[in-house]
Amino acid sequence: MIIGTPKELKENETRVAMTPKWAKKLIDAEHEIWIQKDAGLNSGFSNEDYINAGANIADSIEEIYERSEFVTKVKELKPYEYNLIREDQMVMTWFHLAEDYDKPMAQALMDRETIALSMELIVLNDGSRPTMKPMSDIAGSLAMMESIKYCQTMNGGTGLLLRKVYGLPIPKVVVLGGGSAGLNAAQVAVGLGLKVSIIEASWNRIDYLKAIIPEAEVILFEEKSVAELLEDCDVFINCIYPSPEPGHREPIVKRETIRNMKKCSLIMDIAGAEIVETSHYTTLGDPTYTEEDILHYCVPNMPALCPRTSTEALLMITGPYIMNIANKGLKKAAEDDSSIKRCISTVKGNIVHSEIGINQEMPYTEFSFDMLD
Repeated sequence: MIIGTPKELKENETRVAMTPKWAKKLIDAEHEIWIQKDAGLNSGFSNEDYINAGANIADSIEEIYERSEFVTKVKELKPYEYNLIREDQMVMTWFHLAEDYDKPMAQALMDRETIALSMELIVLNDGSRPTMKPMSDIAGSLAMMESIKYCQTMNGGTGLLLRKVYGLPIPKVVVLGGGSAGLNAAQVAVGLGLKVSIIEASWNRIDYLKAIIPEAEVILFEEKSVAELLEDCDVFINCIYPSPEPGHREPIVKRETIRNMKKCSLIMDIAGAEIVETSHYTTLGDPTYTEEDILHYCVPNMPALCPRTSTEALLMITGPYIMNIANKGLKKAAEDDSSIKRCISTVKGNIVHSEIGINQEMPYTEFSFDMLD
């Protein structure tokens, strides 16, 4: 199979969807690999690294799409790419069409009859999403690290040092969500000597968090408790992503709650939007804004700040899926692995994933393996 990886067009997206290590593995399995020139530079991979692995270097993004049967990306398609994708070409990336409203991208995938494989919709039988975990781990850690930076006056903050300092009140951090991202954010905060409260809805997860991070206060989610904790915190880190289930669009943290926060506090939102009413997407190039007198940082792709680590962690999970599809073909791979079947989003001009169809307010049809013949 001919597999191509373009350079990401999303602003400040520094990750790449193929490493030299995985390029070599795929080439050893008799697949042909194409990498756009300089696609891996920000992640620490030179063109020579890919050439030494046996990959081919394409001069342009157009060449990548023209040559490739299977395109691997990190982030969603940008409008320029809509006319580059083609019929029956597989494109695997984080489309986020089940959560974010992007009808033009969904329409382009249908118009071009491209096979969209949504990495965030790879779901195991136990309901877990393996491709999300490594990025959540990294995003959670970075959320706390970026909080340190954006509490500094030169970055728009009020000059609060997020560190335990002898004789001074200890800054308070509230983390909403005790999943992978929330746990990592809390661990960094605890390591700084801060007072940390984790708000979690699952009793099983609460028990786990209390055992693994006893220094933090773990509280059962209730709207009242969220409001009370936020009124007195210095940093609020949202580590809950929007629900993949259609129809769940009511923000969990209301504007009134934000209005009652201390005016010197910071909101760090790894989801970027929907969970906190005052949050909206920002970019790494322009990450912050002020609303209700509270500084907000709402970058949804924070792992791009550490592309070497993020790319390596990403391919640990996605590499085997790419190999499986390349070796068996999509139909056989999906028949053998239901998690691959679940991520198939568009085929032959049809949306074949109900969550995407409902979220995009577009017609959808039930997936059938016959569509891949």
